[in-house]
Amino acid sequence: MLGMFLLTGMVLGFMMSTYLLLMNYEEFCMEGLYALLTEKYDFKFEMNHISQDKIDEEEAKDWEEDYLDLFSNYEAKEEKKDLVEKDIKNIDEISTKGGSIEKEQTLVRPEKKRGDNMADLFQTNIELLKLPVLIGENEVQKMLVSDLTLDFTAQKVRNIDASIQDLTYEVITDKVIVQGTVHKQIFYVTQDNVVQHQAEDVPFSLFVDIPGVQPGMDVDINPIIEDIKVQLLQGGTVLHQKVILKLDVLVEEIQQLFVETGEGTLSLVDRVIGENENQTMIESEIDLDIPAIKITDIVAKIQDLEIEVIDNKVIIQGVLHKQIFFIGEDNVEYHQAEDVAFSHFVDLPGAQPGMDVQVHPNIEHIKDELINQGTTLAQEVVVSFFVKVTQQVQLNIAAGNKVVRLKDVLGENTKQILSESTLTLDIPAIKVKDIDVSIVDVETQIITNKVIIQGTIHKQIYFIGEDNVEYHQAEDVPFSTFVEVPGVAPNIANAIVKPEIEFVKPILSATGEELTQKVVVELFVKAFQDPPVIRSIAVVSVPPYEV
Repeated sequence: MLGMFLLTGMVLGFMMSTYLLLMNYEEFCMEGLYALLTEKYDFKFEMNHISQDKIDEEEAKDWEEDYLDLFSNYEAKEEKKDLVEKDIKNIDEISTKGGSIEKEQTLVRPEKKRGDNMADLFQTNIELLKLPVLIGENEVQKMLVSDLTLDFTAQKVRNIDASIQDLTYEVITDKVIVQGTVHKQIFYVTQDNVVQHQAEDVPFSLFVDIPGVQPGMDVDINPIIEDIKVQLLQGGTVLHQKVILKLDVLVEEIQQLFVETGEGTLSLVDRVIGENENQTMIESEIDLDIPAIKITDIVAKIQDLEIEVIDNKVIIQGVLHKQIFFIGEDNVEYHQAEDVAFSHFVDLPGAQPGMDVQVHPNIEHIKDELINQGTTLAQEVVVSFFVKVTQQVQLNIAAGNKVVRLKDVLGENTKQILSESTLTLDIPAIKVKDIDVSIVDVETQIITNKVIIQGTIHKQIYFIGEDNVEYHQAEDVPFSTFVEVPGVAPNIANAIVKPEIEFVKPILSATGEELTQKVVVELFVKAFQDPPVIRSIAVVSVPPYEV
C-alpha cells in the first residue's frame, strides 16, 4: 500500500514537472510570436525560458549581435518610438540557473557611422543646402575699333568716359555668346578752346569657350574696359578710337547638396527647408465672340504670380492667361484671349513666414469642349506647382573637393533709429485706432567700413472721426542712416538689411487735426563678399530621398 502511494506520488510529480516545462516553453514561444507579429519587441522574460544550462560567452555575443540588428531594423521603420529594452550586454554576469533578470536598462542605439547612405542625415554637422556649383570659367578680350565724325573740329581730346551697357548672353553647348554695347561720353576741345561733348554707342558680340556648359545654366559676366586709345584724323574732324574690352565669364549651376559643416569659412548660404509638388485643375467657361465649329489651339501660360509663405504652407495666387484660336462658321480662324484668376496652396512642413520660396508652375494638360451650339467654350486646365522653400543662414562650411561659389560673411551689426513725424489729418480725429507700419524701398550703398541705408517708413493710419466713423490715411516718411561694419569696401561687398518695427507711439493734438508719430526701427545689417569667392567644400553623397 505504501509502495503504491509512493509510486503514485512520483508519477504525479513527473507529470507536474512536465506540465510546468511545457507551459514555460509555450509562454516563450507565444511571446516571441506576438513580438514578431506586432513588432513590439518587449523582451521581458525569465532565463529559464531559454535554458537551464550555462550560456557560454560566444553564444551570448552572437545573440547580442542578432538582437541589435533586430533593433536597428525596427528603428529604421519606427524611429520616433521610444523603445525601452533589457540590457543584454552583461548577460554573462547574470545567473542562468533558473534566476530572472531583475534590473532593466535602456538599450543604447548602436552608433551610426558616416557612409554613403541615409545614416548621414543623423549627423548634426550635415546640412542640405542650395549652392551654385562652378561648371567652368574663362576670359576673352576684344579690340573695338571705330571712327567718329565730330560735330566740331577738335584740337585735342580731353577725356572719354566709357561703360558697358545692355549686356546679354546666351548659353549653348560648351559656349557662351555675349552681346552688349560700349557707351562712350567723349569730351574734346575745339579750335576756339571750347569743350564739346558727343556720345557714341558701339555694339559688340563675341563668344567664350567653356567646356561642360549647357543651356539653362547661370552665367556671371564681369566686363572690364582695360584701355582706350584715341587719335584725331583728317584735320581733327574724325576721332579714331581703339577700345580694349575684357570679359570674365563664369558659369554655374544651382544644385542641392548635403554639405559637411564644422570648421571652415563662415558663409551665407541657403538652407533647404523642404520642397513639394501638387496639382490643381482650373475650370472656366468663356462666351466666344463668334460661334465656333472647331478649336485649333489653346496657348496658356501662368503669369502675375504672388507668393505668400505661412506656417507649413505656401499660398500661390496668379492668372492663367490663354490665347484661344478657333474656326468660325465661315471657316475663318479667329483669336480670343482669356484671363482666369486662381489661388492655390501647397503643404510644406517647416515653412515659416519670411522664408524664401521658389515656385515653378507647369501646365500639364488642357481639355476643351464647345457647348451651346459653339457659342461657349468650356475648359479644364491641369497645372502642377513645384515649390521649394529655403532659409538664408550663415554656416561654417568644411573644406573638401566640390568647387562652389560662396558668399563669405564679412561682418554684421545692428542699429536703431527714431523717426518722428507730424501728419495733418484730412478729417479731425477723436481717437487713433491703429497704425500699421512697414519698411519699403530699402537701398544700400557700401563705402569703406560702413553700409549706408535708405528707405521709406510706410504707415497705414486708422482713426475715428468726430462723426464716429472710421477713416484711413497713409503716410510715407523717408529715412537714411549708416551702420558701421568694419572690413567692407566698395566693389567687394554687398549687404542685406532686415528692418524691424520695435515701437510706434501716436500722439493726437488737442484739436485732433494733427497726428505726431514716433517710430523706433531696428536695422540688422549683414555684409558679405560680392562677387562670391570660389571654394572647395566637403559634400556627403546621399542617395535620392523624399522630402
